[in-house]
Amino acid sequence: MAEATTLARPYAQAVFELAQASGKLPAWSRALSTLAAIANEDQIKGLIANPNIDEAQLIDLILSVAKDKLDKENQNFVRTLAENGRLNLIAEISNSYEAFKAEAEKTVKAEVISAFKLNGEQTSKLEAALKKRLGCEVKITSRVDTSIIGGAIIRAGDLVIDGSVSGQLERLASELSH
Repeated sequence: MAEATTLARPYAQAVFELAQASGKLPAWSRALSTLAAIANEDQIKGLIANPNIDEAQLIDLILSVAKDKLDKENQNFVRTLAENGRLNLIAEISNSYEAFKAEAEKTVKAEVISAFKLNGEQTSKLEAALKKRLGCEVKITSRVDTSIIGGAIIRAGDLVIDGSVSGQLERLASELSH
């Protein structure tokens, strides 16, 4: 996966710079998300990976599936990726673009995995605490995983805070075995 990320980064950087200069960060975000969803469909993935598929037909297919969700710049970007044999990188380009966008907007996405569903107050308190610790705006997404027994695991960029009961039990077992 590191190779795909490395190959995708220059494309994401170029799109980000274009979007930032033209004030279209959210629009490009939506377009790349749409393209990533299309490219992740099993049938489209197979066609992208097939060297016998005509480039023009592949471009037409992707653009027809996207319909009116792409403007001329977005469509030209698809053509550029196809010409360079990089349509398989759309999801990585989208992810890298979102990272550039978040950095520019001084925001970070945090994932909270908890044993139970968080209520609004808990989410607000976590956002405030993370904002204070990270020094930027925080957007939290949460999901439930009952296997962690209790507590929560927070992932925000490179930061991972494991306050789960299962994590604490693993650390305790590790300490006892040494």
